[in-house]
Amino acid sequence: MDEIIQKRREEYGKGKWLVFKDIQVGMEFPTVAFEVTGELIEKYCRAMGDAQALYSDEKAARKEGYERTIAPATIVCIYAIPSALLSGYVPKVIPPPGNIHFRQEYEFFSPAGAGDTIRINSKVVAKEVRKQRYYVTIESEYINQTGKKIAVGRITPIWSR
Repeated sequence: MDEIIQKRREEYGKGKWLVFKDIQVGMEFPTVAFEVTGELIEKYCRAMGDAQALYSDEKAARKEGYERTIAPATIVCIYAIPSALLSGYVPKVIPPPGNIHFRQEYEFFSPAGAGDTIRINSKVVAKEVRKQRYYVTIESEYINQTGKKIAVGRITPIWSR
């Protein structure tokens, strides 16, 4: 455990913290992209205990009306945490340590599949102080390489500083 804590401290030491006072409603983050690979889908399904055939068997996916195997809809959630959404900044910008996950919600539109590249466009849609806690709501739109909307998500962490 001490090794993990030390690694986190080093990580935070390499970037500038994005503190609550510097966050503004309407603030946009740099676009972040990730590739959906067969390996990512397989690992995600294994971690979630989800062995649905339409994630690994093209025949089963076609039977369900898909053109190819698809990824679980919630695979985009991996990339919704504030540190991932801030990863596009150069030099590096990171959330301060101690943020607490408060709420997360998604609306799904189209399935992603292996070979897709998903771009995440994110912006701050709300910022408030309640009971001396700092809430920041970030809305992210997930778009594939053809411009098709995969999902829209909102995440609200309680910002520590």
